[in-house]
Amino acid sequence: MSLTARLLTLLAVIYFVAGCSTATTTPHASRGDPSAAMLPPADALTLSPHKIVGRIVAVDPARGFAFVSLTATTPAAALADGGELIVRSDDLSETGRLRTSRYTRGRTLGAQIISGQPKIGDEVVFHAK
Repeated sequence: MSLTARLLTLLAVIYFVAGCSTATTTPHASRGDPSAAMLPPADALTLSPHKIVGRIVAVDPARGFAFVSLTATTPAAALADGGELIVRSDDLSETGRLRTSRYTRGRTLGAQIISGQPKIGDEVVFHAK
């Protein structure tokens, strides 16, 4: 066996032994409670129930209608006829509510304003349940 092969084998053994000796288990799993090991910490961040639908691109306050430019990842449930969408500003304060219509043209959705005063550029989100 050449010197290079012997050194590479020795190096592989050292890494393997060092990796095995530093492996640890969670305290809950060692007590036999596997479900407790899957719980997130109390201060962990959670996902928002709001899914981004798009942004307001036009508003007709006289007719109470707004047009929303849809994102590529808009949930299909958000586009259901008669569904409710939340409009919010960049600081996440709610500026209005919309009711979806059947009017969809490409990536643009027409919606009826049911409350508030949405502005151009406001974010539109869907409350996923």
